[in-house]
Amino acid sequence: MSTTSTAKATRVATLLACSLASFMVGLDALVVTTVLPNIRHDFSAGIDNLSWVVNAYALAFAVSILAGSMLGDRFGRRRMLTVGVALFAIASALCALAPTLGVLVAARAVQGAAGGVCVPLALAIVTATTPAERRGKVIGIWGAITGIAVAIGPLIGGLVAQGLAWQWVFWLNLSVAALILVLACRIPADAPQSGLADLIGLALVTLGIALVTHALVRVTPASLSDASLWAELAGGLVLLVGFARWERRAIAPLVPPALFRHGGFLASCIAMAALGAGLFGTAYLLAQYIQAAITPDPLGVGLALLPWTGLAVLVAPVVGRLSDKTGEAPLLALGLALQALGAILLAVTASTNYTAILVPLIVSGLGVAIAFPASATALMRTVPAPTITVASGVGNAFRQVGAALGIAVAVAVFTLSGGSLAHPDTTITGFQSAMLALAGFGLIGTIAAVRLISQTPGRLSHRCTQ
Repeated sequence: MSTTSTAKATRVATLLACSLASFMVGLDALVVTTVLPNIRHDFSAGIDNLSWVVNAYALAFAVSILAGSMLGDRFGRRRMLTVGVALFAIASALCALAPTLGVLVAARAVQGAAGGVCVPLALAIVTATTPAERRGKVIGIWGAITGIAVAIGPLIGGLVAQGLAWQWVFWLNLSVAALILVLACRIPADAPQSGLADLIGLALVTLGIALVTHALVRVTPASLSDASLWAELAGGLVLLVGFARWERRAIAPLVPPALFRHGGFLASCIAMAALGAGLFGTAYLLAQYIQAAITPDPLGVGLALLPWTGLAVLVAPVVGRLSDKTGEAPLLALGLALQALGAILLAVTASTNYTAILVPLIVSGLGVAIAFPASATALMRTVPAPTITVASGVGNAFRQVGAALGIAVAVAVFTLSGGSLAHPDTTITGFQSAMLALAGFGLIGTIAAVRLISQTPGRLSHRCTQ
């Protein structure tokens, strides 16, 4: 085999391994939602305890992101990616074998922690191994494969809930993980970075993110009067402020303050947070709304969501190719604007008739499909090559905290507006109000993306190669 052919095969294997890692992690974020009734039945769980099957995963994911990025820099991205994938597979097996709800929640937390290691490292590896002029196209492919997880997650969950034991949503991960580990052998080895580790900074940011995210997933209309919730949120914010101050004087900062001095990076992070809030808030609400107001069939819910989720598979590669030519900022702004418009249209057209929401679903899904790969490319083009791992971690941390915030806002607004899953009419009422609230996140993200438009693709590409 020629050198050119070998290099191409290596790039393909690297892209596939990293994409499948993000696919596996993304799949488990959504696939569980449609099998929760089955889990509740088997463990005789209450709704509050059951929510931690989802929340434990999200919380651990958010907390582990920056730690995973630091470990990737110190011990090698390829090595830590394989460790994260292997740990995710082990945790998946523990989920499937869990004898009690408590064990399942604990295993889901380990899954989330492993996922928080995998995703930023996967994006960093793809970015580092791809020439700047082809980065948009390649990240578009990564986004498409990752988008498949979003597209088929509810569908797989519906199929499992319909005809199999819920444990199979976790057993499926083992075959995917095995394939990733085989492909990962082809990823070019990277040299670990030496030097001091910013353990104080890591402790501050990890605990800060943990407290903020935990407070957000606890938010309900009833909990808003709970002083412990606000104390937890305030404590987390104080720790994050302390982290920012510490990083300015740390000898070897975990997150170089210079990253945030560049407006493009901060704007990209804000856009990613807004995208996460809109995406996960909408995903959570849509599944509940469709099941309560349109069809109770779990498989039917998965199929009904396909016009919203399935567009990522088709659109993401096109977005990637376009971003290499036009720049990702206009595409990011367009995607977030469409996401906001789709949320507004869903609020206006919500009813017991599925066809009434079909076009809004497509508009919203198109927005997500455009914004997701564009946000990743925009973020990575704003930073120099030596910082791409930590930049990926920071961006994903923003998106994950945004996701927790989006779900919290959606649930709070749904309930405060009189929403209830007990009847289609009350479900629709709450859904409409919550979707209007989620549209606000899309508008905030659009404003942040517009901030990036002043930076030309040439300038960004040049900066990235420095």
